[in-house]
Amino acid sequence: MNQKVITIFDRVGIKAGMDYYDKALAKGLDNNGCKCLIYSNFDSEYSKKFYKIVDDRGSLYKLFSHIHSTIKSSIDAKREKSKLVIVHLFNANFQTLLTILIAKLFRLKVGVIAHDISSFINGDNKFIQNEIYNYLANYIIVHNRFSYNELIPYIEKENIHKVSIFKQGGYLDFIDKNISKDIARERLGLDKNKKYILFFGQIKKVKGLDILIEALSFVSDDIELIIAGKVFGDDFHNYNMLIKELGLESRVTKMIRFISNEERELLFFASDVNVLPYKKIYQSAVILMSMSHSLSVIASDLESNRDVIKSGKNGLLFESENAKDLSDKIELFFSKNIDRDRVSKEAYKSIRDNYSWSDIALGYIKLIDG
Repeated sequence: MNQKVITIFDRVGIKAGMDYYDKALAKGLDNNGCKCLIYSNFDSEYSKKFYKIVDDRGSLYKLFSHIHSTIKSSIDAKREKSKLVIVHLFNANFQTLLTILIAKLFRLKVGVIAHDISSFINGDNKFIQNEIYNYLANYIIVHNRFSYNELIPYIEKENIHKVSIFKQGGYLDFIDKNISKDIARERLGLDKNKKYILFFGQIKKVKGLDILIEALSFVSDDIELIIAGKVFGDDFHNYNMLIKELGLESRVTKMIRFISNEERELLFFASDVNVLPYKKIYQSAVILMSMSHSLSVIASDLESNRDVIKSGKNGLLFESENAKDLSDKIELFFSKNIDRDRVSKEAYKSIRDNYSWSDIALGYIKLIDG
């Protein structure tokens, strides 16, 4: 009997941390006896490095490189007898459309993981969005009920059966357990005795960094903020002005750039808590990554965050866009009224018990069996 094969076409890959997602899903499939091949821009035991990082090249070169890489991936996936090609969708744009069209030309079935139902930054081409959701994708996967409800208005009635809800898993297999808080702080040049809250990830208006900066002005002076991430579709000058206006320059450490996997590990171990003040989110990989590190989370009480965080048990929730309530939750976290060690252990346990990629992979296998 031939082994089942699922492939992943990921042109973004390591540029946006999707390498961890791809490798985790591939391992989950492998644990269930399904072969998985990743066509992307990074090395792993599951990868074929067919896509290139060409940020420093012109638009025409990028286009032809993408076409060449996707054709090469499709030929290999066809040869491997792939039953399903998985494509990540953050933005319904021409490149995503092209990826799917080329795969379909090789008569490959395509499953689209709709991470962002509608783009937060560039907007979506409504024609492309409709073509992908209703005509090109054989299957559409979302990560939670909130995303499902947001997606359904875009789906024609006869296509709703194509939509499935599969969780995004945790990242327990990727954690360097040899790094202690003291070691991490020493390597980052941070004070071993201070209290640090972390804002990690791409800096966009929808991520609510302004809410967190304002909240910082209300909390004790011994609490400091680390901002780590690359600006995307936003202007960090506005945040600098707010930091200056509130007199917080001495309490903010800025790492405004792409953060490598190694730096991310150090930041997650060095920080006391990760704060996610998002104004809207479909699914936060940062929450799952944080909890996998036993790093406690304070997040806005959006529906998708409430699916993961049970406030007071495995993290804390605050009223979305309410800086004063966020500051109260930060003060509560550092007070004697919270058992921080218990919360961090519950965070880890939540990921271990409820966000297994091996369990999640069974859903994808059922798609190709069905």
